[in-house]
Amino acid sequence: MDDAMCKTEQRGTERIDPLSPAERSKRMSKIRGKDTKIEIAVRRLVHGLGFRYRLHGIHLTGHPDMVFPGRRKVIFVHGCFWHLHGNCRQYRLPRSRRDFWIPKLNETRRRDEENQTRLREAGWDVLVVWECQIKDREALADQIRSFLEILG
Repeated sequence: MDDAMCKTEQRGTERIDPLSPAERSKRMSKIRGKDTKIEIAVRRLVHGLGFRYRLHGIHLTGHPDMVFPGRRKVIFVHGCFWHLHGNCRQYRLPRSRRDFWIPKLNETRRRDEENQTRLREAGWDVLVVWECQIKDREALADQIRSFLEILG
């Protein structure tokens, strides 16, 4: 593929995706909703700290990634892009199809906030672990340990 094909073209103010619709679809289909690398890394860390949990609390609002029923605590593991982690180096708004992405990502953020509020109102403590926090495992371990060791 030559350089002209790889560069993003620009028409007016709208950018054109350098991938064909079929290539973009194939790439997007590989993105997982559960059992992501980030989620598995956090699970291993939590398990290594000696805490046991249930996965994907389907009976709870928002289906938290990890549920600690006896402690009434949940952990959500969020990707910085998909959940609009503000002021994060890993989050960057797409340059193409902003009319699609901005409402989609804003709706995800709104839904996250609503789910967390409902869980808190039901007596659950909520911790959100962001994708970018994985880089400093010691700090993340301290944060998780502190969150889980304090009872209600």
